Amino acid sequence: MKLLASLSARIYAVMALCAVATLSLGGLLLHSSYESRAAFNWVGHSQRVIISLNSLQANLGQAESGLRGYLMTDDASYLANFDDNIARAAALREAVIELVQDNPQQLRRAEALRTLASDKALVMTRAVQRGRKVGAIQATNPVARERGRSLMEQINAITVAMRDDERRLLLHRTEAANQSYEVVRVLLFVGCPLLALLITLLAWQIRTGMTRPLENLLEAVNRFGAGDRDARARVAGGVEFRELAHAHNVMAEQLATAIEQSNMAEAQLARANAELVQRSRALETRQKSIELLSGMARRLQAIRDEGELTTVLDCFLPQVLPDVAGALYVLNHSHNLLVRISRWGEPYANPETFLPDQCWALRRGQSHEVVRPGADIVCVHAGGSVPVERLCEPVIAGGEVLGLIYVEGLSSPEDRFRLELLMENVALALVNENLRARLREQSIRDPLTRLFNRRYLEEAMQIEAARAQRTGAPLAVVMADVDHFKRFNDTHGHEAGDALLREVAGQIQSHFRHGDIVCRYGGEEFTVIAPGASLELICRRVDELRRAVREMTIEFRGQRLGPVTMSFGVDVWNAADERSTDTLIGEADRALFRAKRLGRDRIEVVPPRVDEAAE
Repeated sequence: MKLLASLSARIYAVMALCAVATLSLGGLLLHSSYESRAAFNWVGHSQRVIISLNSLQANLGQAESGLRGYLMTDDASYLANFDDNIARAAALREAVIELVQDNPQQLRRAEALRTLASDKALVMTRAVQRGRKVGAIQATNPVARERGRSLMEQINAITVAMRDDERRLLLHRTEAANQSYEVVRVLLFVGCPLLALLITLLAWQIRTGMTRPLENLLEAVNRFGAGDRDARARVAGGVEFRELAHAHNVMAEQLATAIEQSNMAEAQLARANAELVQRSRALETRQKSIELLSGMARRLQAIRDEGELTTVLDCFLPQVLPDVAGALYVLNHSHNLLVRISRWGEPYANPETFLPDQCWALRRGQSHEVVRPGADIVCVHAGGSVPVERLCEPVIAGGEVLGLIYVEGLSSPEDRFRLELLMENVALALVNENLRARLREQSIRDPLTRLFNRRYLEEAMQIEAARAQRTGAPLAVVMADVDHFKRFNDTHGHEAGDALLREVAGQIQSHFRHGDIVCRYGGEEFTVIAPGASLELICRRVDELRRAVREMTIEFRGQRLGPVTMSFGVDVWNAADERSTDTLIGEADRALFRAKRLGRDRIEVVPPRVDEAAE
């Protein structure tokens, strides 16, 4: 007590007590600090495990969603992040194993999760490889899809179990950290009466150490909530606040990544929607083009001659290709000249005709395009250098070149699509037109001699008779017959008779003009209509023909057959004649009968009616 009576003793005693209390309190605080640090470390460890599990599950889910979208739509854009997701998932499953090394149960689950995640990634990767090889639709495999679903369910189950276990550990470790903190606080409050100054100083230190990190964290939270996705808390202060700041920054980073991915997904969806709208409009445009071409095709099927073909093309081509200029050319019957039958717009090159060798497309049998001057050889028929794109497209059907479509200014894919459809319709129309021409030719030609038949003779006779009466020009008709043709047939056979008729037909054609009409009247009888031929001229030609037939030699199967003679009946109408032109064929036939009756191999002429009246 005397010691305590002394001021210095009390001071020393108090100082000793303060020292002891300070040392004790310091030791206890130090011990509690170590425990708190360890507790918060374990809290962060559990959070990292949970975050890694969530990220692994999310990456596998995103890869599976991208694969599903690709298999359903065959759109490779759904696989844009597929490889990255698979790679991140592989890294995350290894990270999870590293994080749970301290927990045997969690380690077993993590190893099972690694195996399942690896199998899931392999199944999805093989599906993508099959899709890229054979196409997304054909790559769909129900067995693989069911296995992938089963793997994902197992992955989800293990992930949920591990996450629940970590959350329980997190709760336990958080409680331990709180208890350590409570011990520290109790020690502080117990030591305050003895160490007022120390406690005050310590309180100031604690206050200072808590306020600034909290203000820093609160500022970062407010900035992030206001939309600043780059706002992060400064890692400062005690361990607890550094861990808290770090956890906040990790959370903010994940949220920013999720928001960015969401924005990217929305942007991708917007792009897909815009692309869908564009495709829809393109399909609508193509549908209109198809309907227009369908209307043109129906009209092309109903045409009867080349003139109607030109009319239909002139009407529809400007509608099918409204933004380009061009022309359609067809080969003539001799296949040595291309003739323009239709034109639309105002093409720079617009010849009426040109030779097939003047077009590189016809030479090569495929499209020839000059996108700009100097880029390729310009066809002769396309003229010189012009500032537009030019395309020569052969019209081909059944391997046969029928014509050519020449266009200028063709640039858009829609124009090329319409041109492709147009080519098919034009080719079909030209094939039909050629077929009609051939059928008409067959209907008016004798199949054996290739001369005009009797049907054509009757039509031509009406036309030529009307023209002769209108113009006053003479009109001659010759009836000819092969002498003793039945006997020739009986002796040498019908095939030899056919050869004889073909040879005689050739002789008749060679002795008359190009404008004269040579027909097979029937059997061995032939008829010639010679517009504008006088009696003297027609008799001279017929006599030359008679001598040529008598002198010709027929080779048949290595034998010479003949000789052969012909008899002729001639009648000529002129403006001074008192009779009708309707009697020409009948009178010439009667004259032929007289020639055969008078000995054959001769010419009999119908006397003019005017001369008879004069007598």
